[in-house]
Amino acid sequence: MTASRSVNITVNLPCELADEVERVLRTEPEFVEQLLTYGIVRRAVFARLRGLRALHRPSTSPLEPPLESSLELT
Repeated sequence: MTASRSVNITVNLPCELADEVERVLRTEPEFVEQLLTYGIVRRAVFARLRGLRALHRPSTSPLEPPLESSLELT
């Protein structure tokens, strides 16, 4: 597994939802960690896939330079 470190995040939520998140943080902190990790990884994967899809799309303008195929999934 890769190295990890703490990150402090402040989020403004509706009061009822904030209360529920605080309860879950007290009772199941690992769940919140896994949920955030899943969301961040999913976003990164979709961003990478959007970049790859853009490489295979024909240019909409003859003035646009062609995209380099430097984005490869590793």
